[in-house]
Amino acid sequence: MELSPKNKLKLHRYLGIISLSFLFSRPFIILFQFPDIQNFEYFSAYIGRIGAIFGVLAFISGGGLGKYLDEKKSRVAEIHTIIMLAGLTMQVPVLAEVEILLVPNLISYLGCGFLIWGWILGRRVFINRKRILPF
Repeated sequence: MELSPKNKLKLHRYLGIISLSFLFSRPFIILFQFPDIQNFEYFSAYIGRIGAIFGVLAFISGGGLGKYLDEKKSRVAEIHTIIMLAGLTMQVPVLAEVEILLVPNLISYLGCGFLIWGWILGRRVFINRKRILPF
């Protein structure tokens, strides 16, 4: 079953949004450390791992969308891909460990910054004229 480019883009967007929501919720769950959750470290690790899986699926679903772009948008899409992969890579040390460590968590927060930056660049590739965003 082949998806149309429009549906492929929608799938890529939704998988990316789900991935980012899981990846962004993981460090803030650790930051606030909710006491009601039993096996807290395992819960935060699984949340992040689910986000990473959705991130990989978003990366795979975005493949081939570049052939519908002009030269300038193609460059922005390449930079978007590189920055998003860098942000996902910075999440790996935290997702590999179950216990909460300071340095991997700081790297993870920096990776979240890269993910936000990459998401903003991704929004600039296909401009949605129905919504007005500040960037």
